[in-house]
Amino acid sequence: MGKSRFVIATLASFIVGIFLGDLLKVDLWWLVGSALGIILALVIFWREIYWRLGLFIFLGLIIGLGYFSFWDNREKTIELPYGEELTIEGQIIGHPDFSGNLAQYIIRYNAKDNIKIQLTGNRYPEYHYGDVLKFKGIIKRPSDYLFHRGILGQVSSEEPLEKIIGSGNIAIKLIYKIRDQFEDSLNRSLAEPYASFAAGLVLGSKRNIPDSLMSDLNRTGTTHIIAVSGYNVTIIIVYIAILLGIFSRRVSFYGSILTILIFVIMTGAVASVVRAGILAGLVAFGRYESRRINMTILLLLVAAIMLFFNPYAIKYDVGFELSFLAFAGLVYLSPIISKLKVTQFIPEKLRNILAETLGAQIMVLPILVFYFGRASITSPIVNILILWMIPAAMGMIFMVGIAGLIWINLGQILGYIGWLLLKYVVVVVESFSKIPWSSWQIKTDSWWWISIFYFVIGLLIYNIRVRIKANEEKEI
Repeated sequence: MGKSRFVIATLASFIVGIFLGDLLKVDLWWLVGSALGIILALVIFWREIYWRLGLFIFLGLIIGLGYFSFWDNREKTIELPYGEELTIEGQIIGHPDFSGNLAQYIIRYNAKDNIKIQLTGNRYPEYHYGDVLKFKGIIKRPSDYLFHRGILGQVSSEEPLEKIIGSGNIAIKLIYKIRDQFEDSLNRSLAEPYASFAAGLVLGSKRNIPDSLMSDLNRTGTTHIIAVSGYNVTIIIVYIAILLGIFSRRVSFYGSILTILIFVIMTGAVASVVRAGILAGLVAFGRYESRRINMTILLLLVAAIMLFFNPYAIKYDVGFELSFLAFAGLVYLSPIISKLKVTQFIPEKLRNILAETLGAQIMVLPILVFYFGRASITSPIVNILILWMIPAAMGMIFMVGIAGLIWINLGQILGYIGWLLLKYVVVVVESFSKIPWSSWQIKTDSWWWISIFYFVIGLLIYNIRVRIKANEEKEI
């Protein structure tokens, strides 16, 4: 039995332990004692392979339960002066969200304990990452959505905000500044709604995209193209690898890692981008070291790392769930679909796009139905028609944005080509969204069927992979 199975079993059971953490309320010290007992049992039964595997599974489960209990107790015992009007000083620690005449800032309220609150105030004058603000307001308890993202209070201030000092990490401040200038360059080089659509495609920014276009993307199951994910990160890494291809492998590797880091910061470090960034970085490292990559270990390792920083994400962050399930679909379902006999008549490139689309869509379908009550029927067709265009569109958007920073007239000239590519995508999405049966509304509050769905999918994947392997061995 290979070592990889022990790693997979331990990581998977750790994740399951975190998932069950709020259901199984177990005393933290009992969990510590159980972990020590399992470690002692491992020493005794180390030579017994199956005993060892079982103990590793239980150890991962106990650690997951214990870590969730520790985190949950810590977060829920932090008390802020809720309901009191205070004069508050805090530093902006993320990219602001400007919408209309309002601005939302994530403020570090207490630097020692790294307590974060959300401030909603007037947009003008605008403030940015690193600025230390002074303002009056009443701290309210956060919504469940914000609490499970580590934000422990909400403040609305109608009075002018006062900037005390500007500080923060110089590198991050520079990256945010470049992001803002890049987005402004797109706005000056492209007409709406294509400028906002371009910013969504490259930066994941959705705030200015018209509601009608967002509705069309939802109905056709194509919102993923503006939710920056592994697909977008992969495209960017490919472009960077091409540009750095003339240099050594070391330069290409470190250039890719630096690009990933900058891109994650620029897009606001949302779950899908962080996951994609870590995955891309680990894959790049594996290739740099000429090591074989086990995608199952990679997927579980990234999930464990992200849950270490926020165990709530596994149940309360839809983006986290969709991101990992979509990637799992690409890893496990897509190769199977591309090898099915019914798909062999399709040209290889189109077959791969279809397989990737169906693999991801099948895995995320229960979550989409549960949270949003909608399933898109036309999604596979629309994705086949537009995904082949996305890399070219993203490449052109980057050229338009950069050219606009250098000389606005050059950005506008290239903008005509960018507009043409984006126009194609928008026309396809809008056309299919008008079909009455393009999506179905399905509302349900039950969750038990989701477990059965993934259990059945798991069995099907296992059986099909066994059959494919057997057929390949017969051919040999």
